[in-house]
Amino acid sequence: MHSSPLFPPQPLDVARDAVQACLAVLAAPPALPLRQVSPRRALGAMAGSLQTDPGAENAIRVVRAEVTQRPDDAWNVTASASAWPLRYGADKPLLYLCRPASLQALSGVLVDARERGIVCSDAETQSSRWPKGVQPALPAWLATQHNCTPFDPATGEEVRAILRSALETLYLEQQTGYYYLAIHDEEADEGADENADEGAVATPLSDADAAAASLGMYRVSPPGPAPCRVRLCGAGTMLAVVADAARLLKDDWDIAAQVWSCPSYTRLARDAQAAEQWNLRHPRAVPRLAHVRRCLDDSAAPVIAVTGYGQHIAGQIGGYVRGRFIAVGADAMMEVSAPWLAVTALKALADDGALPVQFVEYALRRYALL
Repeated sequence: MHSSPLFPPQPLDVARDAVQACLAVLAAPPALPLRQVSPRRALGAMAGSLQTDPGAENAIRVVRAEVTQRPDDAWNVTASASAWPLRYGADKPLLYLCRPASLQALSGVLVDARERGIVCSDAETQSSRWPKGVQPALPAWLATQHNCTPFDPATGEEVRAILRSALETLYLEQQTGYYYLAIHDEEADEGADENADEGAVATPLSDADAAAASLGMYRVSPPGPAPCRVRLCGAGTMLAVVADAARLLKDDWDIAAQVWSCPSYTRLARDAQAAEQWNLRHPRAVPRLAHVRRCLDDSAAPVIAVTGYGQHIAGQIGGYVRGRFIAVGADAMMEVSAPWLAVTALKALADDGALPVQFVEYALRRYALL
């Protein structure tokens, strides 16, 4: 006689109905202008909508752990303190709001969530001696966990795109694992729309850009009349810094730069590696093209990839980029700032013989970086 399992499998239609209800809420026009609000505020608004919308009632379980409530907190949503009840119920979507600053703390969250669902960490919002508020071992470990898809969104619009992708992947396609989102609380520049022709980062996402963001990167600067001479990639809060560097290059040096948002360097690298392995095993088939190559293969201009974590996180895509590649992170010897990134771009162009090295010397003096 066989005993019943501790966690009996649930009918798939229960999860599908729940996630369809959540997707319908997220597809509706947002109550907040997500192109301007911070990822944290946007996520709070979306979590509130998911719990109060009549069509999504009881469709998602929100867990809020390790975060002390404040009257003005964007994450003041109806939530439980643990994901444990999901072990005895249907496989409903799980949204886990937490603040793990160490790998040990994150491990506790993952045990509670059964390494399942959408884990959102706002550790970056707290003062810390570590980049982005977490021990360096944490993002490095996440990059090696193939059941985890880590993201570092820059805007509320990116958060919405990633949430929708996570719900579809985990609960409609029934793929195993969890998504991890690093959530910051810096508002987008309300005047960014005025600079849209200069690579503003606060533009609402089209359906195509939302899909590309969920794959790891999309272009935020519109096509310009001048040919691109350098590509600048940024994740999270670094996207705004990258956009400022692009403006310096244009205004001070008349150098056109493309700006790309890269919410997940890790997903880009895994996708590129998987494409290479598939092509190796299927030499007669039409080759698969990785998303990072679809985005960047049209030019051999230098690529500078910037992250708020250690530079090895951005460096994961280096082997899949044409032309000169430079990864910049919080462990760099210099401050990650727009002037330094502009100088880095000028140096890359000088190393390629695209402009005199004197430009780099002039820039160092102009920005008082010597």
